[in-house]
Amino acid sequence: MRWMQRGSLLALASWLAAAAAAQSPATSQNTPAPVQPDKAKAYYHYSVGHIYAERGLAFDRPELLAQAISEMEQALQYDPTSSSVSMELADLYASTGRWQSALQQLEDNVRRNPDDPGARKLLGRLYVRLLASPRGAQLPDDFRQRAVRQFEEIVQRDPKDLSSYLILAQLYRASNQTADAEQTLKKALALQPDSRDATTQLALLYVDLGDYHSAIDLLQKIVAVDDDPDLLGTLAYAYEQTHDYAAAAGAFSRALERDPDNLAYRKGLGQNLLNNHQYDEAVEQYQSVLRSNPNDAESYVRLSQIYLQQRKYDAARDSLAKAEELAPDSLEIRYNQVALDEAQGKTADAIALIQRVLEESAKPQPDSYTAQEKTNRAIFLEKLGALERDQGNYSAAASAFEQMAQLGGDNAPRGTVRLIETYQQSHEYDKALQVSAAALQQYPGNREVVIARASLLAATGDSAGAVHLLEPLLQNNAEDRELWLALAQIHVQAKEFDQAREAAARAGKYSESKEDEAYIYFLTGSIWERQKKFDEAEAQFRKALEINPDSPMTLNYLGYMFADRGVRLDEAVELIQKALEMDPNSGAYLDSLGWAYFRQNRFDLAEEYLQKALEHIPADPTIRSHLGDVYYKTGRVSQAVTEWKSALEQWKQLPKNEIEPDEVASLERKLRDAGVR
Repeated sequence: MRWMQRGSLLALASWLAAAAAAQSPATSQNTPAPVQPDKAKAYYHYSVGHIYAERGLAFDRPELLAQAISEMEQALQYDPTSSSVSMELADLYASTGRWQSALQQLEDNVRRNPDDPGARKLLGRLYVRLLASPRGAQLPDDFRQRAVRQFEEIVQRDPKDLSSYLILAQLYRASNQTADAEQTLKKALALQPDSRDATTQLALLYVDLGDYHSAIDLLQKIVAVDDDPDLLGTLAYAYEQTHDYAAAAGAFSRALERDPDNLAYRKGLGQNLLNNHQYDEAVEQYQSVLRSNPNDAESYVRLSQIYLQQRKYDAARDSLAKAEELAPDSLEIRYNQVALDEAQGKTADAIALIQRVLEESAKPQPDSYTAQEKTNRAIFLEKLGALERDQGNYSAAASAFEQMAQLGGDNAPRGTVRLIETYQQSHEYDKALQVSAAALQQYPGNREVVIARASLLAATGDSAGAVHLLEPLLQNNAEDRELWLALAQIHVQAKEFDQAREAAARAGKYSESKEDEAYIYFLTGSIWERQKKFDEAEAQFRKALEINPDSPMTLNYLGYMFADRGVRLDEAVELIQKALEMDPNSGAYLDSLGWAYFRQNRFDLAEEYLQKALEHIPADPTIRSHLGDVYYKTGRVSQAVTEWKSALEQWKQLPKNEIEPDEVASLERKLRDAGVR
């Protein structure tokens, strides 16, 4: 019977067209002649137009929609004050892409009928629809405020209109009036505390604002009764931003239960399992993605990162090769190849690869790059500078960081900070002070610049000046954490240990993740160790390891503390070896293990690891002092004297606040005992 129904509808449409032509010859005109108001004729044209509209939309017949518009325009001519006709005509304009006509029609309707809430709501919804569409960028500057004013008027006239509060909040968000959006949504929740829409909107607003804890509180309430996968994905994202990777993985798992074919959720689960060091489980997720989509280069990159963490270097390189086949121009793949070379100790290869990437993408002037190209170039320049600096090639490192700063934008202060750190590490303190002073004047509100300047002042003996720089930036919020950590380090350099522990405790109040909490225990332990309060230090290190048993810096520090005191040497070796498994190219960890072997009188192993440490940090006085002790113990006095002299010279190049008087006195005593003037 469907053919009969379709034929009947088409016949009806034909009859309507003929009837309309008989009733009003003006329908063929785009601009009907002025007529006298006549509600009967208005109703007739409205009814005819309504039927045309239904049929045009049902059968996708643009010519019927055009006829519907013509009929509605005539209806409005006969009854210009009709709000219902005006709104339906506006809706037809919008349906056929005539947004400007729709907007004009509704705005005129509101002016004619200011007390009609339906007219205002329809206008407001059109505003929202336009703002969310691709046309949003082409709208007049005052468009958002016109929309806001309409809905402010609606909620003022009807303070219990929940739907209008929700639309007004959307408009505030679109206009970046986030405080107004938050207050409006809170009013909506006061009207209806269990409103899912209001709660969801407020949670998403908090995500936009970076207030992830508030977003999590709200989203948890929603997904407890409605495990919508999109909301679970948003909840997972919020958890991820607070570094609660286990909770993020749990939320993504729940989302996958509802939508098991969603590869974005599966990748999110894999990423958070990777972040949470659950490497085997993460591999399963990315392999599942690749079974569904073998051409997903991103999943091969993530697999390479997991294999790198597991020190399965061949598997990591193989995954990167597959990713490169799929995306040969990907800079992310190049960067991961650099990281793999670095992890395998192939620093020269890593540097050569970065230089090749930079040369291939080079342009004549910094301004020639797009914003994204500048960001990408800065990432590679920063890595190049860090690698050169680790090799002791300070001039090459400085050149890389200078090029990074020349790219402008956010790259400028960051590159300048890295340059300051390089001058400080190479003991070029005059240059470091000069560059940091200029940077502070150029970027006075940049925290990284201020912290770099403060750290340099503390290192060169002006701890009071460093504190004076940082304290005005404290705002009693989560952003204070990095400032309190910097203040703790400054007080340690000044040997103001009580103030250092207090600053660490203040930073601890803003810890958002278990890793943050573990670092506070580590820092507090290091402060106690500097005071030679070893039992207190060990207690703090143990607490840190309870939270993060795989922290290489904590494992190394505790192991070195035992080795330096000559106690629990077997445990010291075990702790440091575990740290080195996670970071096999750390000069500091290699030195710690060499020193632990020395304490065990295993001089051959001690020499082997101390020599490796010097390859990574050739200008470290502690490593040279340790190597000198090995030479002395094994009867090579002249070589011992050479290393001790070198260590003493390196200590003397440091600023006063960084010199360890006990270490210097020990070296001088060893040289005297060896008969050296």
